[in-house]
Amino acid sequence: MPDDRDDPNAGTVRRSAVAGRPLIAVLVAAGVTAGAAAFALGRGVASDSSGPSTAAAGTESTALPANANAVEIMDFAFTPETVTVKVGSAITWTNGDGFAHSVKSADGSFVSQDLQQGQTYEPTLCTAGTFAYLCGIHNSMTGTVVVEP
Repeated sequence: MPDDRDDPNAGTVRRSAVAGRPLIAVLVAAGVTAGAAAFALGRGVASDSSGPSTAAAGTESTALPANANAVEIMDFAFTPETVTVKVGSAITWTNGDGFAHSVKSADGSFVSQDLQQGQTYEPTLCTAGTFAYLCGIHNSMTGTVVVEP
């Protein structure tokens, strides 16, 4: 049996040099997660059309487009790039990509929330004119809607 007289550290309580660090790591991870969740939530709200609009009223759903005025979002592009409709008609954008996209007119007359794969956005366009639009997440994605009387 070892003799405590030979051990200069006998009776000393040893503590790890990293005591408390696992708790700090958990707290930092929780803070980062909460911040990311708040950012993601804010991103969805920020891209929502919250003000009144004279040109469009839209809804989001997970249904597939049922009209001829359909625009597919695929491979980071809108297809067709230009679509022509009559006043009072609806256009259905369907996200076929594995990435979130949105639809945002340059003049703010129609704005979708972020659309996940398979989700749709279908505003009814009530004002004649030509409306340039883009993806609010990937601004290199652009298109045009022509609304005829």
